[in-house]
Amino acid sequence: MKKSNYTKLKMLGIIAILAISGSLLAQDGNTVTGKVFPAGMETPMKNVQVFIQGNQLSTTTTDANGSFTIKTPDFPSTLVFVMANYKEEVVEVKKAGDISVYLTAMDAVTNDYGQEVGMRVTLNPESRDGILMFSSTDQRFKYWFDNRVYIDGAAYFGDNTYQGVTHEIGNGVNIRRMRFAMKAILWGHWGGEIDFDFGNNVVDIKDAYLRYIGDNWQVKAGNFREPMSLETVTTSRYLTFLERPYSVEQAPSRNLGIAYKTFRNRLFFEGGLFTSAVVNELMRDQNKSKGTDAGWSVTGRFAYAPIKKDKEILHLGVSGSYRTPKLQEIGDPVNSFRYGENAETEINRKKYIDTDWVPYCDSKTILGLEAAYAWKNFRVQGEYIRSDIKRDADKVPAGEDKYALEGFYVMGSWLINNGDYYYNMSDAEFSQVDFHEINKGAFEVALRYSFMDANSFKDGDLIPYIPGGAGETYTIGLNYHVNYNVKFMLNYAYVNHDRWANGKGSYTTDEASPLPNGEAGIDFSTLQARILIAF
Repeated sequence: MKKSNYTKLKMLGIIAILAISGSLLAQDGNTVTGKVFPAGMETPMKNVQVFIQGNQLSTTTTDANGSFTIKTPDFPSTLVFVMANYKEEVVEVKKAGDISVYLTAMDAVTNDYGQEVGMRVTLNPESRDGILMFSSTDQRFKYWFDNRVYIDGAAYFGDNTYQGVTHEIGNGVNIRRMRFAMKAILWGHWGGEIDFDFGNNVVDIKDAYLRYIGDNWQVKAGNFREPMSLETVTTSRYLTFLERPYSVEQAPSRNLGIAYKTFRNRLFFEGGLFTSAVVNELMRDQNKSKGTDAGWSVTGRFAYAPIKKDKEILHLGVSGSYRTPKLQEIGDPVNSFRYGENAETEINRKKYIDTDWVPYCDSKTILGLEAAYAWKNFRVQGEYIRSDIKRDADKVPAGEDKYALEGFYVMGSWLINNGDYYYNMSDAEFSQVDFHEINKGAFEVALRYSFMDANSFKDGDLIPYIPGGAGETYTIGLNYHVNYNVKFMLNYAYVNHDRWANGKGSYTTDEASPLPNGEAGIDFSTLQARILIAF
């Protein structure tokens, strides 16, 4: 072949390649991409049909993100969008690029108030670790349940004889908790929760609040638990033992208020202003008949994690609360505080450590210290809490214008197999077990010692002017985590009370004797079991 002919063929080949490339580029230049949403929303719509008007063969559908891609022969081009229950949308596209399309509901739908619904969102149902959840594709709308049932049984035994009298404790079975809760996130940032407990055959409002959620902060308002004590803020379904220790019952429970929470990689803070709990009719009558104020408190909790790794956490925390007396029920003295709790069991309802209502109180200050360390499947934890009450010095005997309560606990636990402890920085607490294999259970053993002292003495006195009582409890726990939703729990506890832990004098008679050693009070053992299901 002559060189001139070879050169001509080479040039023709280059021209052909350029022509094909130009054609491909021209085709890419005719590509239209975009997303489809319901009118007035940014929730992507999947399975919407998109085609060029007059050319059904060009039909494509939007994916789970509401996205589509379609090629048109030329511009301007008319695209048609079709979705069941929505009006057909026709869009003229004048050039290649990315577009957004909004579809309007076809038939008018009215709500219970006769008002036309302006927006409808398709929700995707799924079970997340056994919890039923409905969520929109863009996760801006979520609705889920948080229901729980605890069935408890307890037996009490040991030498309960005191001052020649046998202290009888009845065994029994009970539904400890029967909670129905629903939570929601709306428009990506707004949220709310309602939570009722039907345990003990009584309806009790637990949580009822709304919140605004930022990237790493939130504001909450309504009825919810005040932020104090690691063991107290931990939800009951993640507790290691059946009941919380004596000492943390000094921490406030749920009350009406508003709180701000923020958290970073290693830091957590939550604080708020609170008043009384959800007011019932008896409290309303107290306010009406005596003009009693509802009272107020300010409570805050700070936590720091100097060690925070995937399988290792060191938690340090401090919390505090300043409180004025809250609104009480009729028959209870106004301007008063009381500490009275069961002996870390609920079947036995007797309150051995009980100060009764202490009148003429001005304020109470609570301080809490907390520490915990977890490494893989081992965890140790402890807290100290002290309450200092200030009374009206003009209305009480000399030296009785102040009294204090204090207590602490230490515990350790070990997940024997198939699990590690998980720490949630957004709440500064330990939550559900991190299973190695979801379809296999995990055994856990735990030990706890707790102490509580609610006696107040004047200097040199052997008899407390507020004989609230003191006690210590040794607890051994064995748990079997079947999965994320089911747990079996077994606790053995030995309770050792002093002479003054007598339920305000209900269980003993010799209140005038000097304070003896720790073996002088009512002592007994408890064997408790629980079946827990959360769904």
